[in-house]
Amino acid sequence: MSGSLWGAKCAICQYMLKAVYFTDPSGRKYSVRNNVDCKSSNVVYAVNCRRCRRFVCVGETGGSLYQRHLLNLSRIRTQHSDLIAEHFYTDGHSMGAFQIMGLEKLSGSDEYRKTMEQLWKSKIRTYRPYIN
Repeated sequence: MSGSLWGAKCAICQYMLKAVYFTDPSGRKYSVRNNVDCKSSNVVYAVNCRRCRRFVCVGETGGSLYQRHLLNLSRIRTQHSDLIAEHFYTDGHSMGAFQIMGLEKLSGSDEYRKTMEQLWKSKIRTYRPYIN
């Protein structure tokens, strides 16, 4: 069953972009595999910018999305010199533009997850490729 880690109080769920499918900038349509929520681990995800209307980067984590993106949100708040964080605190952006989309929940090894991350990076040409 999907849902928030702590219901309405979850710090991450408000940033989760839920979709059955999405389209990339070229118009190609992709299905989201498995139901990914803040509790999900062993996941490939995309960080989306609402302001740019583009995916900023694709990443992976063996831990939970909650743990991974709590760190991203902290880095945005503290204006850490991290490429993802910098995207959301410069050029008129804000934390309100930050969104997370789970692309695929996996059951394989770390190596498999990293391979799938590379595959998604090649499929989704991110807004700022140098972040990946």
